[in-house]
Amino acid sequence: MRAICDCYQVFFSELKYTYIESKEAYTFLALLCDIGGALGLILGSTMLTFCEFTDFLIILATTWLKVRASTDVLKR
Repeated sequence: MRAICDCYQVFFSELKYTYIESKEAYTFLALLCDIGGALGLILGSTMLTFCEFTDFLIILATTWLKVRASTDVLKR
């Protein structure tokens, strides 16, 4: 009987290797800091808008009262 034997030779193209290491690029703390900064910006602009709107209403009310008082004087 004849034995069947196959021989294979494996060669590497280079004898170098590449080591790939993965790290998280965005930490949980950085995420919390960015969320807090965005919330602060939004809430700050909301408060500024509220203050400006309140200021506008006060100016509108005082102007209306002055106009009303001056028309009452003219009617008398």
